Amino acid sequence: MRTKVFFVLMLCTAGTVWAQQRSDADTASKILALENAWNRASESKDISGLDNLLDERFLYVDLNGRLMNKAEVLKDVQDSSVHQVVTLSLVVRLHGDAAIVTGLFQMKAIEHGKTLLQQGRFVDTWLRKDERWVAIGSLTAPTQ
Repeated sequence: MRTKVFFVLMLCTAGTVWAQQRSDADTASKILALENAWNRASESKDISGLDNLLDERFLYVDLNGRLMNKAEVLKDVQDSSVHQVVTLSLVVRLHGDAAIVTGLFQMKAIEHGKTLLQQGRFVDTWLRKDERWVAIGSLTAPTQ
């Protein structure tokens, strides 16, 4: 009898674990899609799209160590000469209603007729707020 009870408990536990893993995988996929949307909005200077992705209290530390709030980031993107953003090696780590994304990036820009390439590592922090995910912080660092 104890063996049957143990077996039933194991099946229930396995089902719960599988459901949680599936939910985590779905959430991670959503976060990766949002990261991609962020890149596309930056490339096309879609300020409205970017505004929807970033929390009102969003903070960003750029490659030079400059701290910017959301309004400053939106202005920076609008004035930027970046025309391509590529991200690589993305990893999503979920922590309840928060997610940390790490990865590598490459940005191409044209300044004074010359193509510039910037690359580095980034850490983005997302928060599930009002049933949707918003970016609350980002940090970039050079990799050279």
